[in-house]
Amino acid sequence: MRLVPMQLLLVLPGLIDRPDTGAPQVRAPALAELLALAGPPARNADGLDAAIASRYGIERQADWPLAAIRAAALGLRANGAYWLAADPVTLVVGRDDVAFSGIVDDLTRADADALVTTLDTHFADDGIAFVAPRPDAIFARLATPPRLTTHPPAATTDEPLRMRLPEGPDAAAWRRWQSEIQMLLHEHPVNVEREKNGRPPVNGVWFSAGGVLPPPPAPTPPIRTFANDGIAVALAAHVGAPARAVPANLAGALEGAIGTQLVVVALASEVGLDDVERSWAVPARDALVAARLAGVSIFSHEAGDAVTWHASRPQLWQRLAGRFRRYDFAAEIAAASRA
Repeated sequence: MRLVPMQLLLVLPGLIDRPDTGAPQVRAPALAELLALAGPPARNADGLDAAIASRYGIERQADWPLAAIRAAALGLRANGAYWLAADPVTLVVGRDDVAFSGIVDDLTRADADALVTTLDTHFADDGIAFVAPRPDAIFARLATPPRLTTHPPAATTDEPLRMRLPEGPDAAAWRRWQSEIQMLLHEHPVNVEREKNGRPPVNGVWFSAGGVLPPPPAPTPPIRTFANDGIAVALAAHVGAPARAVPANLAGALEGAIGTQLVVVALASEVGLDDVERSWAVPARDALVAARLAGVSIFSHEAGDAVTWHASRPQLWQRLAGRFRRYDFAAEIAAASRA
């Protein structure tokens, strides 16, 4: 049978560190088989969003220009400006260092506006303007590109914050500004109210994904994106092929992607592992074995790094051996984790 030149990219955020992943009783044999066929995953410190962007033909500038792509997708005018993601975060102060706890993604419209006003006022003389087209999407806009390389936020308290702070000739100023922001937000009214309600404070801002909006990439293999939110939606809009809603299963995605060569399906982290196995992994494994797919890639992340697997159609001896092999999902995940 002739191999159909269609690739599936399945984005499964949190696959490694979700609470049900490492439990011995978890059964996901088809997903485990795909991971086993791929072999040891690749790991990229540029992060999951950058790994996805590379499949859309986006190239790195001094940094990955994902903030500009996201801002444009949300209706902000690029106008040749330099954009940075300015994510509100919770930082944990330890005895010897500061660690990252997580991005605060439950701000109200009023809270986001109050934080932006505070930041705008403080940094007005530094040529930085803050804007929040949505409460969960805050950006910093600069007229002049800084000489800066950033890192995606690391969703762990095990790694010192200093390991992922901005680098480059202008990094000293940005590190100082991040410290100023921590002091600026320490007793901010938004945080006073959040503490009353038992919510984690916004005691820092994480700058990342800086760059100028790039032109849409030269024609690439046709891509069909199925995503409800996140970077995949912005990338699909940027390349002129807007994302569609995630269907119930792989069959729906493949039916809606006829004529394309790359099918990107970005599932939400809330999708249960049972659903991932039943609706996506089993049909993806079967389609790969039957040569209805040329390859299956699985993209996830751990501690800020992108973790990616690429499985090709198994050879005949692998298909025969696979009939007698029991694939252990927990073992595959444990082997993939850097822990």
